[in-house]
Amino acid sequence: MRKSQCCRAIVWRINDRRRQCSACRRSWRTWRKRRGRPRVRGLNRLVQHVLIEHQSLTHLARRYGVTRQALSYRFLRALEAFLRRSHAPDIGDAQNLVLLIDGLRFRFKRRPWVLYLMAFKSPQASSATFIDPVLQEGPECRDAWRVALNTIPPKHRAKIRALVCDNFRGGTTIAAENRWVLQLCQFHLKAAVYKLLGRRFRFTVGMRPIREEAYALIQRALTTSSDQRLTAATMRLSAIAEQRRLPYRFTMILREFVRRLADYRAYRKYPALQLPRTTSSIESKGRTIRDLMGRARSLKTPKAVRLWATSYVRLKPTINCRPAVLSTN
Repeated sequence: MRKSQCCRAIVWRINDRRRQCSACRRSWRTWRKRRGRPRVRGLNRLVQHVLIEHQSLTHLARRYGVTRQALSYRFLRALEAFLRRSHAPDIGDAQNLVLLIDGLRFRFKRRPWVLYLMAFKSPQASSATFIDPVLQEGPECRDAWRVALNTIPPKHRAKIRALVCDNFRGGTTIAAENRWVLQLCQFHLKAAVYKLLGRRFRFTVGMRPIREEAYALIQRALTTSSDQRLTAATMRLSAIAEQRRLPYRFTMILREFVRRLADYRAYRKYPALQLPRTTSSIESKGRTIRDLMGRARSLKTPKAVRLWATSYVRLKPTINCRPAVLSTN
């Protein structure tokens, strides 16, 4: 005979659903009823409408005949339910992996927050797969990236062979600590030099021909396959960096480029890894996330940003990421 869990006494049958303890008279249901209001149907479709089809909550609230505040609350609950049911994206079984990273900055209550995006690419693939992003308070720095990288599963972290990132402070140290090949983003370098060329103010910026020559030499040094042309370009850039009439920031970029030239040309030194030359793919995902959040009024807390970003990454975990084309010039 069945015994009650409270007193280990005989259980009486009241009806089809309810039972009672014969000692303390406590009763209970045989099938525990779900507490709270019934779940609204169509929550999965709501997540698809907002994150994939980029429809606004205001437009959807008019369609469903509810207020925007009610639909916003319902959407956040739908995101929480989606994250409970879904899993982190599958990276695959490749033996060698290339890690691409980038940080997305936010501010909440005048405090900086950074969303750390991480994606993996195998040398044979033409696409990268994202894992769940990490949101941390504080500026983007080396210690914060260490915390974010520690969230990578050990089985995948052991397969990382190279790191592709922009020239943030601490990137070189992280790559050296883990013995990863470091490929710095070439686009960030060229964009920084291009801003200082003075093309918008042609008649007020001094030494424009020298600046244009330095920009052309940087492009040649990044792509050339000839050691002689590479040596000539770096020697000329070192000489230009000693020009006292050039702005200090411009000469500083040139010296930094000459010093870290090997990190910008890692894609040529390690062709088997099929490294991309830029972080444009992961930055494209970051721009999409920022544009998506820019159209929402409910993203006023770090928790909401984490929900939106993680859900979007799980819905669209891959992005095109082709390796660099090796020039023969």
